[in-house]
Amino acid sequence: MTDYQFNPELDDRLRDFIARPGHFIADIGLVHALHLIPVVAVAEAFVVPIEDKKVIPVFTTAEALETFKQHISESLTYTNQPFLRLVEHLMTQEFDAIAFNLQPAGQDAANTTMLPREHLVAFLNRYTDVLNKLMASENETASDQDKYYLIPAFARTTADGEIARIFATLSKPTGESFVPVFTNLMSFAKWYQHQDFGLPFQEHGGLVLTWQLSELKAPSVGKNELDDVRGVAVDPLDAVDYEQAVILWQDLG
Repeated sequence: MTDYQFNPELDDRLRDFIARPGHFIADIGLVHALHLIPVVAVAEAFVVPIEDKKVIPVFTTAEALETFKQHISESLTYTNQPFLRLVEHLMTQEFDAIAFNLQPAGQDAANTTMLPREHLVAFLNRYTDVLNKLMASENETASDQDKYYLIPAFARTTADGEIARIFATLSKPTGESFVPVFTNLMSFAKWYQHQDFGLPFQEHGGLVLTWQLSELKAPSVGKNELDDVRGVAVDPLDAVDYEQAVILWQDLG
């Protein structure tokens, strides 16, 4: 009898994160899973020395844990632990990385990776902020203007040091252009993984903003280049009637 369990969904999300580095949906999918599903970790204070690094092991499968046990001499206690609470606790200690499903030297697996300490909190905070804004109950009932959306964009720095942004657009047969904006991850994933829309966006280093429409229309920092854009299209790949997805600038007040 053990005091822990494994959830295959967390391992699936971890594998997707490793297989698609820098992929917004894979990144946020892992963070979402880490909020909901505990990892298996060592109950005692324990680090694995790897070269000159101190590594904290955590596990998402029984196979990875059994392999680890076979290569250590210590008798340790393993428990389910919420990952974010574990990270918060570890930040008071000295360590260099958290290792998922640590393998013996010279071996690797599709669910083995390390999250370095110097990037860990920023990574978790970035995607947690997105999740909190999108999934808050008040966001679901907010008006079009006050709701937070996922908005694909490109940013550059001008010669005078100002941030300038351009946006992915969709065009009607009449030639009118609209910025696609998304209320949820599933709708955004359809666009982000579409070969004609999201794949070129990824290839050219696009970034995903979590903004209200007021910020899109009049940003607090930098400038948005929207001269030829008539408004936004909300969750356009879900729309049966494209016209119903469109919100014109003048209708935002």
